[in-house]
Amino acid sequence: MQRSPEDRAVRLHEVAAVAGVATSTLSRYLNGRLRLSDGTEARVRDAIASTGFERVATAPRSTGPGPIGVIVPSLGDQYFGRIADEIVRLADADGVSVVLASAAGGPGRQSDYVELFAAKELAGIVYAGSTTSNAALARLIGSGMPVVVIDEALVDAPPVDTVVVDDYAGAYQATAHLAALGHERIALVTGPESLASVRERRRGFVDACVRAGLDPEAQFSLAGDFSEEFGIGALSHLLAAPQRPTAVFAASDAIALGMMAGARNLGIGIPGDLSIVGFDDVPGASHVSPRLTTLRTASELIARRALELLFDRWESPGREASSITVPVRLVIGRSAAAPSR
Repeated sequence: MQRSPEDRAVRLHEVAAVAGVATSTLSRYLNGRLRLSDGTEARVRDAIASTGFERVATAPRSTGPGPIGVIVPSLGDQYFGRIADEIVRLADADGVSVVLASAAGGPGRQSDYVELFAAKELAGIVYAGSTTSNAALARLIGSGMPVVVIDEALVDAPPVDTVVVDDYAGAYQATAHLAALGHERIALVTGPESLASVRERRRGFVDACVRAGLDPEAQFSLAGDFSEEFGIGALSHLLAAPQRPTAVFAASDAIALGMMAGARNLGIGIPGDLSIVGFDDVPGASHVSPRLTTLRTASELIARRALELLFDRWESPGREASSITVPVRLVIGRSAAAPSR
């Protein structure tokens, strides 16, 4: 019996689930547009046989789509550098080449690289910006170029596939953890307030304070940028506060690690004198002593979801834009403890 297109789409999804690959990966393999590793190809063939999937023969292509461009604020940044590495690793496994660009020079460089990638006619772009707007990228999205935005959603662009982390839940967990330890004066130190991710982390902080019976308006708060340098400087402001906080939720590990470095220089004990919780669980969080308590963002999952959305866009150019929120979880280190009495 001839299957309908709808039935075939369902079966394709089932085979992909059995093989442990993305549906788009399976589709591109069956259409001759992707070369799989021997192990992955064997799993796919076994899944096809075990499910009785009726493969429609297609003429194989000698080459697949690509390369794709990846733009991050800085490859030297532990958070974005790790995501970029994961994208390269996963794309390579799918036979897709990657061109990396680091916009360490600032937002202007991000626009420059967008225009450069547009001129190169790449198969798609994964973009991680440090701002909520990029006119050049908005024009590129409007032109139909497959684009996936990660980490920080755009506010002035056409609908675009997006992958972000659960900033609100992470901030809530961090603040609730400090409150449960007995802290009543909890500082919030964040990046730029213009970023939606920062506003979500502040919202999580406020709600957790209220839930714990603390007045969020009475807590010390400071906004700057996501850097260790800002964290070092922020510590002096925190120590000069009329009601000195006993704990800090730093909205990035970079800020937290900077504060810990500043504390060591000033002879302030962590967590004896000051408890600190970060956000991201970058490699440096596990190398510092004491080990930083932080929110783990799954860089591999962010990279995988971004590539899946990009591959799906190749398969279905006209589909509606999707937004994926990647969960985070609290990793308990030794940088936070009950306040000294």
